[in-house]
Amino acid sequence: MVSLGIHVESDLGDILRLEYDPNRPDYSTDYGIARAVKGKLGLELGLPKHKITHSEWEVLVDSRVKSVRPFIVAMIARGLNLDEEDIRQLIGMQEDLHEGLGRKRRKLAIGLHDTRLIKPYIRYSAVDSNFKFIPLNSQRKMTVLEILRDTEQGKKYSALLEGKSAFPILVDKNGVVLSLPPIINGSATMVTTTTRELFIDVTGHDLEAMKSALAIISEVIWDMGASVESVKVVDGKTSQRTPDTTPRKATLSKDDVFAVLGIDLPVEDIKRSLLKTRFDVSIKGNRLIVTVPRYRVDILHKVDLVEEVGYGFGYENLTPDTAFPYSKGRISSETVLTESFRRLAVGLGFQEVMTFSLKSLDTQYINVGKTAFDGLRVESSKTKTYEYLRDSLTPGILEVLGDNVHEPYPQKLFEIGVCFRKDPESETGVGEETRIAGAIAADVAPFSDIKSVVDSLIEKIYGCVPSYSRITLPYLLDGRAAAVSLNRKQIGNLGEVKPSVLRTFKIKMPVSVFELSIRESI
Repeated sequence: MVSLGIHVESDLGDILRLEYDPNRPDYSTDYGIARAVKGKLGLELGLPKHKITHSEWEVLVDSRVKSVRPFIVAMIARGLNLDEEDIRQLIGMQEDLHEGLGRKRRKLAIGLHDTRLIKPYIRYSAVDSNFKFIPLNSQRKMTVLEILRDTEQGKKYSALLEGKSAFPILVDKNGVVLSLPPIINGSATMVTTTTRELFIDVTGHDLEAMKSALAIISEVIWDMGASVESVKVVDGKTSQRTPDTTPRKATLSKDDVFAVLGIDLPVEDIKRSLLKTRFDVSIKGNRLIVTVPRYRVDILHKVDLVEEVGYGFGYENLTPDTAFPYSKGRISSETVLTESFRRLAVGLGFQEVMTFSLKSLDTQYINVGKTAFDGLRVESSKTKTYEYLRDSLTPGILEVLGDNVHEPYPQKLFEIGVCFRKDPESETGVGEETRIAGAIAADVAPFSDIKSVVDSLIEKIYGCVPSYSRITLPYLLDGRAAAVSLNRKQIGNLGEVKPSVLRTFKIKMPVSVFELSIRESI
């Protein structure tokens, strides 16, 4: 099983307990695993081939639901012959997709319905909290509010509809309730072993993830020996037929495989390996055109395809190659330089502090008179205390001084750390720079004291004397602040902190600070 990317948790003879990686939701049923095993054993090679026929079923999307849970896709499964194990498999897949692709139903939720009591068309609409129907596993009608408040499913997922004045609902032409997504199905369409046809819906906020989930379900339905029919989803003036199981194309070369796996496979062997992992492949010279099935949502990059080549070829068939040149590791020149600054600062009587790279808006900007115009803010931060990536070390040191006013003076602190800034030329859009910053807090902390510290650091590290020029910074006193330069390149600043800034940080002593960029070449 390891050669398929599946881990065996336990082997009890006739029963295997398996664990699969979350990026392989197509392994969420025995059918998906069997599909992969057939390919590995060469019993079935290449892309599974199926045909979708059009049904007469339609889902009409009401404009009222657009602001609540805007999207829906659906399909029909016919010719099922379900037993208890099949139902367990379907429900297990449903819940695994909810947890993984659906992000605990935030992105998508799936409904499975017996079609016998459903009269098409289906309306996807919204109702108020007083709307009543009989939910699954209940014997009485309940309002939406009661379902959210009193049922196990309601308590578990009500947060997904928190603050909503309208609630999504699926009803058929006769008003039979299919479900209250993403919370619970109605009892009228419950799936049993007598079910022969299914209406399957996926509702949510992420349309691409929803289509992926429906493609995975479609493949399982085919594996169960049933047929799949598309449903027309009408949303205002637009319409689409789902499910969409259209495969996509990707390219791969011998060099790609060699670069990752380290084996020089002929293109025919690469093709054979991919066929065994259920991809279609055509060869054009040394390049392979790979057809990726829609249910393989984990294939995002060439490296993913090379991994599949490894599974098809068999990682157990790879032999280690130890014929590589021996080399000794060494400390990087950047680390040597950083350690030199650290030893010098300690030698000058400074104590090192370490603060978090994430700061609050107040600490990093407002308290030092700066704006966060170019600040790097964390999306959906759980707390305002850690919201912005720091672009300067000085605010953090001032915060430490403010938290230690009860300690004896003078206090001499320094920190070496990484600061961040926007950088369009960087691969991530974020540039990083290692800096050193220090502060002296004492009865008297003049400009000359902090300047002598910077002179010592620069002279010992770079063997030269820096030049200074007047600078204006919002947190430093005018006339007592300077830019630090080497070879006409500004590498930092120093000065005396304004009394207003000291009061903001609740510091009771005068403070002078410096901050320098640690650079290997100046």
